[in-house]
Amino acid sequence: MKGTFTKKVKDEIRNHISENYKVDLSKASYDKLEIKKDLRVKFLKCGMIYDPNNAHRIEYRFRNIKIANTTLQELSIYGIPGKISINEEKKVAVVYVGDAKNVMALMKLLGCQATLKSYKKVYEFKQRALETNRQVNFEAANIKRSADAALEQVRIIEKLLKKRKLDSIDPDLRSVIRARMKYKRISMTELADKINLTKSAVNHRFIRIKKLLGD
Repeated sequence: MKGTFTKKVKDEIRNHISENYKVDLSKASYDKLEIKKDLRVKFLKCGMIYDPNNAHRIEYRFRNIKIANTTLQELSIYGIPGKISINEEKKVAVVYVGDAKNVMALMKLLGCQATLKSYKKVYEFKQRALETNRQVNFEAANIKRSADAALEQVRIIEKLLKKRKLDSIDPDLRSVIRARMKYKRISMTELADKINLTKSAVNHRFIRIKKLLGD
């Protein structure tokens, strides 16, 4: 899949510029149009883009560290943060751009609007999936916390009833105890609804019940 996006980007770049276009790297400076062309030509020769399903990354691989540094500077002119990784064994300098927004900014700069549109769709789909997954995990965690809290309340009540008879306990607390022992797994909010109290009132009564266990 990595090769698929790379090929699409290169095909689009060829519609903008010839692969034989040359930029004089010996110049002290040149305008933004020249820089854009330079980045496009370099991508045709040694660029690579990862499939957004796996990672957000564009790479330029060079044998010449000077050209790698020049490329890094060119990217910075357009506000695109890049980094260099040197592979001493393969004698390759890799200039890379990570983070989805930076990758898409570079794709736009390279002029690959059609591929960028496809890339963005994948990115947005992944973001929605991640958000859904976060929401599911959040809800599952809440359910687990509620279940754990309910079971802890049941354990406290069972211990208390081994020490004291239910009739000897304050009537306000008895109603909560009876409700919890009848509905052992429901949340505090659901329990409060069952006995027409607020969640805060039920929670306060459980604090009093727990204190009775310590007496």
